[in-house]
Amino acid sequence: MKLKSIKNKYNLLIHLIFWGGYLALSVFVFSGREDVERALLIGSILIVPQVAVAYINMELLIPRYFIKKQYWSYLLLVVLCFAGFFLFYEFVLPVIFEYIGPPRGSDRPQGTERPQWMKGNPDRVNRQFFNPFRRMRLMYSFTQMLAIYFLSTAFKTSQIALKREKEASELKSENLNSELKFLRSQINPHFLFNALNNIYSLSVIKSEKTPDNILKLSDMLRYIIYDCNEDRVLLEKEMSYIRNYVDLQKLKDDKITNIDISFENANGNTMIAPMIFIPFIENSFKHSKIEDVLNGWIRIKIENDESKLRFHVENSLPAQGFTKDKVGGVGLENVKRRLQLLYPGTHTLNIETTEKEFRVNLELELDA
Repeated sequence: MKLKSIKNKYNLLIHLIFWGGYLALSVFVFSGREDVERALLIGSILIVPQVAVAYINMELLIPRYFIKKQYWSYLLLVVLCFAGFFLFYEFVLPVIFEYIGPPRGSDRPQGTERPQWMKGNPDRVNRQFFNPFRRMRLMYSFTQMLAIYFLSTAFKTSQIALKREKEASELKSENLNSELKFLRSQINPHFLFNALNNIYSLSVIKSEKTPDNILKLSDMLRYIIYDCNEDRVLLEKEMSYIRNYVDLQKLKDDKITNIDISFENANGNTMIAPMIFIPFIENSFKHSKIEDVLNGWIRIKIENDESKLRFHVENSLPAQGFTKDKVGGVGLENVKRRLQLLYPGTHTLNIETTEKEFRVNLELELDA
């Protein structure tokens, strides 16, 4: 509310500066043939209908008619505004000038038609329309009015366009955030489901490894619940989650040793979007038949330099189609969409499938 109040005061100041400068310019123009006080008075009087037309146009006509594409109604009302200006100039302004009186010591050059307030003609209203001097001043003021009209139209339409662009940008950002939250909600429950199954298996056989793996599950939950709410997390936390995930997967069978993890060339202090690599690793465990110690295998590698991060995972494919988990799963299309949202134009994803292998190569351009 306070920010809006400051913005309103700022806009008011801009308008006052504009009209103050415009009035000063008018005074400068009239001061060539009038004294300064009279020039200021005349300029103030002449500016009134122009201010009226400008704000009627900006605050009433454009928002209610032009923006809503009621162009004929808008055009008609603009014409009526200009007609009102003409009537003011032809019938009201001469009376005001006659009331003010002529400038002291004024005398027009010979051969120049004098204004009606200098003639004292009671038929001034009928004859002033044909007065060349008044026609010239009317055209001059009408030109000013047109300039003010076009300026006010350009100002208001650009203001509305900027506001709409800002609202569209905010809406897009809000939609992206909502979509990312939805994608994360699809990811997290499945990991939790797998982890709980593994811990349950340990508890059934009363394994001594249970406390250590409960701690690993705790670390995974902490990462999901707290760290994943941030836009960027340390790469070290993502790698720790992967290690814990792999260890819990290994608990299903003590014979599973054919998983190779290489993080030696990865800088753990690098900041990345959370839960980027997990879906690919999950996919490898689902389809590699890792329990087949002779033929099943998985290789995971992460490395990075100052500008790029490279993630590589590949797994074996059994001769016959195989999927370990029928429930859950994120799906590669989901991951692709998330990458498009988080790294638009700054990632390269290559997925290759052969008869015996499935490979994923992901390259991310790191934030500066």
